Formats: sequence, C-alpha cells, structure tokens
Amino acid sequence: MPTVNNVRVNNYSLGLTDSTRAFESIWKLTRALKKAGWKFKASSDGTSKVSTANPASDQWGSGTVTNAGAAAASIAAPTRGRATVTGLTGIVATDKGKFLTITGGATGANNNHHQIEEILSSTSVAIDARNFAVVSDASNGALTWTIRDPLGDAYSSFTAALDANIAWWVGQGPSILKIPITAASTGTFSIGENVVQTTTGATGELLGYTYYNATGWLVIAPRLRGTGSGVYGWQTGNVITGSESAATVTQAGTAIDYVYEVVFTKPAANTTIQIFVGQFDTVAESAEMFSFCATQTGATASVHPGGGGTGNAFGAHAWVMWGINTTAGQGSRVSGTTSSLLFLNAQYICVDAIPEQSYTADGSWALFIPTTTVSTTPPIGGILYGFQRLNDIEDGEISPYVTINPGGTKTLYTNSRTSAGTLTTISGQTDMCNNAAFVAVTTTRVFFNGWLGRSLTIYPTNSNLQLDTFAEFELVDLRPLQNVTAFIRNTNSVPRIIASARPAYQKPKGPVVLYYQNASASIRVVKGSFKWLYWLNGDQVTDVYGTDPAFTQLSSIQNASLILGPSDGTNWFLSQ
Repeated sequence: MPTVNNVRVNNYSLGLTDSTRAFESIWKLTRALKKAGWKFKASSDGTSKVSTANPASDQWGSGTVTNAGAAAASIAAPTRGRATVTGLTGIVATDKGKFLTITGGATGANNNHHQIEEILSSTSVAIDARNFAVVSDASNGALTWTIRDPLGDAYSSFTAALDANIAWWVGQGPSILKIPITAASTGTFSIGENVVQTTTGATGELLGYTYYNATGWLVIAPRLRGTGSGVYGWQTGNVITGSESAATVTQAGTAIDYVYEVVFTKPAANTTIQIFVGQFDTVAESAEMFSFCATQTGATASVHPGGGGTGNAFGAHAWVMWGINTTAGQGSRVSGTTSSLLFLNAQYICVDAIPEQSYTADGSWALFIPTTTVSTTPPIGGILYGFQRLNDIEDGEISPYVTINPGGTKTLYTNSRTSAGTLTTISGQTDMCNNAAFVAVTTTRVFFNGWLGRSLTIYPTNSNLQLDTFAEFELVDLRPLQNVTAFIRNTNSVPRIIASARPAYQKPKGPVVLYYQNASASIRVVKGSFKWLYWLNGDQVTDVYGTDPAFTQLSSIQNASLILGPSDGTNWFLSQ
C-alpha cells in the first residue's frame, strides 16, 4: 500500500500586520507544496535568484532537521527514477515528502537534499534520483544523513530582507501524458483504471481515451515509471493493458509530457500577491516553462519568470491565476483588519503529488482564509485560492486542472490570460464560498480559470467553438447561471437524497460542475466536476463532513455552501 502524503496546515497565524500577511500566506503554501511533492525549480529572495532546481538552495527555506541520523547509510543504484537508501533509523510514514540529506559520499551528486518518495521500512526509503546523478556510493555503509521537513521553515528567519523587495518562487507539479495510438483498442477501457505497459512496466491512471480514423491517444496520469526510453519510461511499440477492463492498445509514437508549473510572486508592495500557472509540453513548449524562463537573463531577482526581458516572455500556455502579469502588478490585499472585516488564521490543503504504483500524484491544493466581522464572533465565510483537479473531463482533454481565485473585477468570458481582473482589497467580499456570492456578482467577477480542449480539435469543423485555448469558467450545478438562467434550473433547496433517510448529521452533497460559454452564448461546454469540492446544504463554516477523506464547510450560508477536502477531519480553530 502506498503511503499517502496529503499535507494539511490548520490555523496558521498570519499575524495582524498588513506588511507581511499577504506574502506570508503564499510563502507557507510553498512550504506545504514542497512537502506534498511539488518540485522546487527556482527562487528569488529580492537580491539574487537561484535557478538550479536544487532544493538545498531554495531561498524561501531549505527545511529544518527532524531526524539527525543515528546510523550509517548506503545508497543503491537508481532504478525507475528512484534510489533505495538503507541503514537508516526511526523512519515513519510522515517522512514521505521530507528530504533526506546525505553527506560523506564519495560521489558528489549523492551529497544533496533528496526528496523521500516512498517509505519502505523503518530503516529504508526510496528517494527521488532525478535531480542529481545519484549512483551506488563507494562509501556505502558509512554515509551520514539527516531528514529535513519543509514545513519546519520559519517565516521570521528572512522577512526583514524581503519586506521592501520583490521576490518569487517556482514549483513544478503534476504531469499528464498524451500517449499516441493509430489503431482502436481491443476491448473497452474503463476511465480511472490502472493501465500497465508491457516490457517497460510503466503504469498510470487512465483519464481519457479518444480514437477516430487511425488517429487517437490515451490521457494518462503517470504512476510507476517504466524502463523505456520515453517520458516516465513509456516507450512506443509496447502494448498497454487495462488492469480492470483487460482492454489493450499499442503505443504508436512518442509520449508527450504536459506538466504544470506555478510562480508565486511578492511585488515590492508587500501587502499584495501574484500567482501564475501554466501547463507546458516539456519538449515543444519547453521555452515557455517558468522553470526555463528562470534560467534566462530576463528573469532577475526583481523580475519573475515570465515577466519579460530576454528569454522571459509570458508563455502562450501560462495564465494569471491572481493579479496582473507585470513586475509592478498587484494581486490580492490580504489585510489584517478593515473597518468591518477581520481575516483569521489560514488553512492549507495540499494533496499528495508523489506517485507510487497504483497511486496517482494528484497535486491539488487550496489556501482558505476565513473572515469574520469581529474577533469574538464565529467565521462568516472566507476567501479561497486553489489549484484543483477535475473529474468527468472530455475523453481527449489533457488539461484536467483549473485554478480558483477570489474573483477580480472583470467581464466574464473575456478570457484574458494576463490579468485576473482589477485589484480588489476583498474587504467587501466576506464570503465567496456559497451559491449566493457567486450569483450576486453576475458577470463582474471571474473565479475559475483554466484550459479548454487542450490538444483537441473540432471535427467536423465548427468555427464558433475555439478549443485549445485559455478559458474562464463558472459553476452551474445547484444554482442558476450568472447570465443564462435557463441552462440549468436552480435546485438549491432540493437534496439529492431525502434528508430523513440519512443520519441527522450527514447532509446531502452534490457535485460542483464547471461550465463555459463564448461571449455570444452560442457555444456552451461543460468542462468537468471538481474532485475535492462539493456543494452542500449544510450548517455553518468549519463543520466537518465524512471521514477518509473528510470535507470542511467554507461558508456560513446553509443553502449551497462549498465544502473542501481532503480535510484531516478536525474542526478548524479560526480566531487570531
């Protein structure tokens, strides 16, 4: 069984000072993402940049020691991107995602911070062997080591140097593979099943299958790396078999890796934040990747990757999740107090981004900051930032993630990649996580962004529908649309299961579906439904529903509130 590494940080205090709250909220998020398996690629501390992808050089923190090492270790030659390290002591399940620091090795590449990707026993782990040229070491049996936890980094250790400066951080998250085929499958694959490639042994979760007239592909979330020569070890010419369906098809061409990356930026105005996201073909679109831009001269300590200059253009497959794509641009103001509003302790959920056999690297994340009117009253709602996976995507769609933001002021369906809308202080938007909030703003706010029909084309040709394009989405289930009320009826008051048939504490929940239309409303498309967000006819903010995984309510509104998972099943204590 895989060790599940969902990272939750409850009730993180951001303090009351405006000069640090906004930046600290995303700084802590990067620590949680790094522990969950998002890979550090580059950073700036305001005076210099690092673009070597070495986690030990992360200027936003390199982790604190949680196990000082009480034995001599050995490292084996890597296989399938990982190397086994033995001779350790005190290894526990929560060490997955932490970093094993090896010293004293005869081979310099071994003397680095290596992320722990599998827990094998109380004395052995498997580490990520892709960052460095890891080999079996001549000093095996005598290697010294420590374990470092990114969540242990302290914000106070470097805030003074950053307060007046621009700073940024780049992370790399989940991959989606496009596996080409030129013949129809034998048998019918089941969406969501594990698939295995012969000869290479590569495995993955099947997200989609499309085929027509000698052209098609599988959409796969990679799991266990194969031994082949292609990305994640997938190699052309080998048969792919569904573990449940027993359907088969042969890979017929080079697999394409579409990887997600994120940039978090703190402008010089320390009370604001900016977030940029992109999904890139690692070969054909490599020059667009934030991690590549970070290595170029245009990216500096004060110019974020994608912020302009030599080799540093904002990629065609990148978008602004929050803020505006300029170095001087601003995003949200996460104020400590206003005349009528108080922001409370931040809540973080980062879903495991480290794959194992028969286990997908999800990588979804959310930052939720509750709000109240005065410190002595319960929360009335909050604001939400997120990168979230969808289910029920189109069969050939290879972009199953979207982003969530508090809603910059802009016109819905204008589809602007470079701005999330006019700066908002959020001071008047005290509860964005319920049906009433989404409907009330009509077309003046955009909360959900992502890619529509990535890699898809229209057959037969329909010039009205533009695919493989950035899009702005809205929610449609359990409420009327913002500006097309006839599309789906309002079912807020209708439970999915008769309430009297359920335990009193268990409220009916329903899927949250994302919808897109063009400006003229002549085209309407359902993108998919959220994996970790649901609507609920519930009770009050912080109520917890279910177990393994649990979901926590984000709004005090009883009628159609959002609930977020995978929560740890405990109530959040939200006061300062």
